[in-house]
Amino acid sequence: MAADPGKRARALRPPEARLVSLSAAIAAGDASGTADHAAEALREGAAPEAVYETLLQSYLFLGFPHAIEAFFAAKPVLARHGARPGPEKPANPSEWNHAGESLCRRVYGKNYVKLMETMRDLSPDLASWMILEGYGKTLSRPGLDTVTREYCIVAILATSRMWRQLRSHAIGAIHVGGTRAGVREAIELCAPMAGDAVVREALSAAGLESDDARS
Repeated sequence: MAADPGKRARALRPPEARLVSLSAAIAAGDASGTADHAAEALREGAAPEAVYETLLQSYLFLGFPHAIEAFFAAKPVLARHGARPGPEKPANPSEWNHAGESLCRRVYGKNYVKLMETMRDLSPDLASWMILEGYGKTLSRPGLDTVTREYCIVAILATSRMWRQLRSHAIGAIHVGGTRAGVREAIELCAPMAGDAVVREALSAAGLESDDARS
């Protein structure tokens, strides 16, 4: 049984926690929850750009349908706060590749080479797109810091039960400056959307179940 997060000091700042909850709501396909958590994130001090980036990055892990519905749900909230998306940034594949490789190396650390070998064996196209489209074009964008991005990704992967990727990004969040406590809280915040059983399984997948004894 996971320890009650209310009995521990919070590892995430309130804006981070609300963006994490927003990510879990998007993954759950919960339109009202998406709108509510977007509004709460803004009330807690998250910048509109951070909310926008949280919505946008969801397409990498959930696909365009979830991301489109998330934007429909959150659009009235963003509009009330005067948040308008800027013009589309010009395509720059060379810059995306450079930034993507750099960020992916930070997230995966010493496992980067093995990751790329595994991905190229699965699909050379997907391996290339992961760097260009994922870590470069999307996850290297300004507006949301890398640690918060990783906590939000952890929430998406926990809610959608993608255990292999969850384990990688739980470790990756720490590689880029996050903490085990932060990863744990990001997973626990998924409970209202995913349920306690999924949270327990996610903590185990992330290698955090043993932290209960120390909580």
